[in-house]
Amino acid sequence: MKPTGTRDHLLSTGLRVLHARGFHASGVQDITAAAQVPKGTFYTHFDSKEQFGAEVLGRYWEHRASNAIALLSDEARSPLQRLKAYFASKTRDRAAGPFNTGCLIGNFSAEMATDSRLVRDRLGSVFAAWTSLLSRCIREAQAAGEIRASLQPDTIAAFLIDAFEGAVLRAKVERDATALLRFESIVFSLILT
Repeated sequence: MKPTGTRDHLLSTGLRVLHARGFHASGVQDITAAAQVPKGTFYTHFDSKEQFGAEVLGRYWEHRASNAIALLSDEARSPLQRLKAYFASKTRDRAAGPFNTGCLIGNFSAEMATDSRLVRDRLGSVFAAWTSLLSRCIREAQAAGEIRASLQPDTIAAFLIDAFEGAVLRAKVERDATALLRFESIVFSLILT
């Protein structure tokens, strides 16, 4: 379906609602009320709440990916410095916002992976794209001798994502950045050396 102003507004508003409250705790009525549009407008643009959730997740990732690409491809820094800057920016973002929202990717993974094939497939695509972005930079760091070459870049990238998402989840519980700072400290002083 061709994007429209109302459709875009519903996605932007829905992202905020779903990120703050969760998928199952947010009804279509909550989304349309926050967007200040009639409930029927939602179904003009989306076949189901599940489709809407998958599209919201896609929008969230697009924003995250554009930030990641900017940091991970900044040739003014070495590849390892780019990785450090990337995770430091993610920690700053988490610390600046409310800790209770966590990461929409992690939230949807925990909440929707068993309930929705559509969302699970979108999550799989997001994790694959995220892994690819990090893997490219890791490969460059290995070629530059900044990271040991004994592990596959995709394996390292997947581990970093898994560990970071775990740290975000813990930060959500503890409502502070300690887990995120611990992640950065361990990864960049012991693992990626």
